[in-house]
This record gives sequence, structure tokens and C-alpha cells, in this order.
Amino acid sequence: MTEGVRVFGMDMVDKVSMPHVMTYIHTKLHEFDTCLIEWIKLLPLNKKAILHGCCTYPLRIKPRSRSYKSGYRLRASVNTELAPPFVYQHWGRIPSKKCKQGWYSGAKIFRFDDLEECAVHTLAHECFHFLSHSKQVAHKNTEANANWWADMWTAEFRLTRIQY
Repeated sequence: MTEGVRVFGMDMVDKVSMPHVMTYIHTKLHEFDTCLIEWIKLLPLNKKAILHGCCTYPLRIKPRSRSYKSGYRLRASVNTELAPPFVYQHWGRIPSKKCKQGWYSGAKIFRFDDLEECAVHTLAHECFHFLSHSKQVAHKNTEANANWWADMWTAEFRLTRIQY
């Protein structure tokens, strides 16, 4: 996947030269309805933070209308100037026998061995927001659930790289 490719009606933009990441994300989304995704972008981040992501929901032409001005826009930015390993603290599912669902939302440390893992996790997190908001997955649209989802996709991504 190269910079600025249109795939199944959505633009896939890679400004950090990570074609394996973009191909992986595209493959994972293949089983879902992506017709409302306008674009997915992977961009460099020039701040001190390691990563930043955003999922913008579609804008309706009129309130309560079924017509949209724009589609979902998923963006992940990663800092290409920092050296691995990367550590990031955000909301996560913390196991707990006291909670009915078996976990609670709390601060969790996320570790990435390289920038590709960081990019996959960030994009997968934003993909979860799209999938939950568009009601394609049944999990509540929370940061802890988005990171749980991203953890699963990142673990699978690690395994696919080991196979090569």
C-alpha cells in the first residue's frame, strides 16, 4: 500500500512509509462495511508525544438526515523521531473479580517494540471507534474498549511479522 491509494471507496494515506501497517489495517477492515469511511491516514507526529489518533464521525447534511457531507475520517500520527521501545499510558481494561464484566476502566501502560506496532495500535484504536459508532461491533464505544481492541489487532500483527 503506497501513499494516497484509494481502496474500496476510501483513501488510504501513508505519510510515514509503513506499507505493512496500512495493508494489515486494510485487511482487518475487509470483513466490515467500510463504505462510510472517507479516509484513513497515517501521518508523522512532530510533537513530544509518541502518538495521537482521531476518529471523526460523519457530518449530516441536515439534523436527523440520512445523508452525509463527509464520511468517517480515521487518523493516526506517530512520532518518527523517538527511539523504541515506546511506552504509552492510556485507559485500558483492568482485570477485576469484583466487577460484573470482569474488568474496570483504568490507567494502563502500553508497550510497543517498534514504531510499526505503535502505528497499528493507534490505527486499530481509531478503527474500533468507527466500528462501535457504526454499530458493527457490540462493544461500548469507550477508550478502554478501543485499547483492548487495538491490543488484539497489535498482537495478531506481531504474529504475522514473525511468520515472514
